[in-house]
Amino acid sequence: MDDLSLRGMLDDLAEIIAIPSVYGQPTDGAPYGTECRRALDWFVGKAKSYGLKAELIDGACAYAEVGEGKECIGILGHLDVVPAGNGWATDPFKMTEENGKVYGRGVGDDKGAVVVCLHALKTLKETGTALKRRVRLIVGADEERGSSCIRHYLETGGEIPVMSFVPDSEFPVINSEKGIAHIFLEFSDKGLARSIDGISGAECANAVPDKATVKIIKNSPLYDALYKACGGVPTADIFRKAPVAERIVSAGCGFSDYEIYNTETGITVTANGVAEHASTPEKGDNALWKILGFLASFESSIGSACLEKIWDRLCTPLASEKLGVYVNDEKSGDTTMCLSQAEMTNGTLKLLIDFRLPLGLTADVVADKLEKAVGCKATVRDYHENLYIDEDAPLIKTLLGVYRKKTGDMTAPLKTGGGTYARELPNAVAFGCTPVDIDINMHKADENFPISQLYKNYDIYLAAAVELANL
Repeated sequence: MDDLSLRGMLDDLAEIIAIPSVYGQPTDGAPYGTECRRALDWFVGKAKSYGLKAELIDGACAYAEVGEGKECIGILGHLDVVPAGNGWATDPFKMTEENGKVYGRGVGDDKGAVVVCLHALKTLKETGTALKRRVRLIVGADEERGSSCIRHYLETGGEIPVMSFVPDSEFPVINSEKGIAHIFLEFSDKGLARSIDGISGAECANAVPDKATVKIIKNSPLYDALYKACGGVPTADIFRKAPVAERIVSAGCGFSDYEIYNTETGITVTANGVAEHASTPEKGDNALWKILGFLASFESSIGSACLEKIWDRLCTPLASEKLGVYVNDEKSGDTTMCLSQAEMTNGTLKLLIDFRLPLGLTADVVADKLEKAVGCKATVRDYHENLYIDEDAPLIKTLLGVYRKKTGDMTAPLKTGGGTYARELPNAVAFGCTPVDIDINMHKADENFPISQLYKNYDIYLAAAVELANL
């Protein structure tokens, strides 16, 4: 790939990063919002400009294709992104090149990989490379919320590739993905309903919340308790007073993690943390835990019957063990859980937990144990079963062979708690796009990707497409 082509790949990446394709209000022809539809339109237009066959499917997904043959090889990527969040040093939707890296929401997850693979197909078209099977790059726009876009592709008759790879995880190749379950816990609590007008956590289910907020109703029991504790209008001093201070200190938090605002309708308390992907919650700092801990400090004043229980059993790294859902499996890893979202609805506190489940543990089993351990209603919102493909399978061996030949890295196949499109299709696995020793700040502020790795990935994915197409 010459310098001009490399520059063209970066220019394309800058164009798609500039489209803020976060899920939005559905409209006609745009089931995931106008920006996600705009990203898909960009992809189809760009692919056609490169001489590739391309098609948009109902504003939900699209594909670009090169080659001839009755069968096809699949490459699956997504153009939707999680919300930008807070704390960026640059505009998250204006790609920035600095210190050998590109910065922007989606450069690593997953727009960078889509652009790289699109350019690999462009090369196959321009060089007329001999292929026994077609190579089809399928892209969706709802991966971050559960991959309904790829299910729509299948439900509307989209061709199923004989084998596929998904450049949306880590190298060398992922042959085991944990099950993913999003489970609602519902607490009907009159005390909370009297004092709380609203509560929030992460913007999406699959992230550790970096900010959480609770709105306290004016002249409610909690409002009065805060006034009494401060001897007047509540200020940030409340966080240094009993009983709040003891809980903050015992949880290893800082007083500066909290903010308080007095409004015409009451009081707003905000907690700040550090965002992280829900599959690795231990790397983040959960702001929703801090808000729930703050509320639990005033459980008796509020007249609540559930806050201490929530704090003790859900707001701790030991939660899965306390709830009786911890399993450690050699092939697929251990149980993880991330308390990500919260809301008050008709006097009911609803908490959403993102679970990553090893083989042998299902969503229904987890929900049943949650109800017994916490004494609340637990509802499975969505569940994606585990993916596991044996290391000796032709797909794994071929991709591993390509990667080792291109890099010299002899690392064995990996297991992950992350979820990719691979579980939506038969005979599909995640393959890259990030080496395990590179941190790209996925789902966090300042998401970035090394430019040199983008170029390496181009060589790897081009070779993998050819090898699988001619297998």
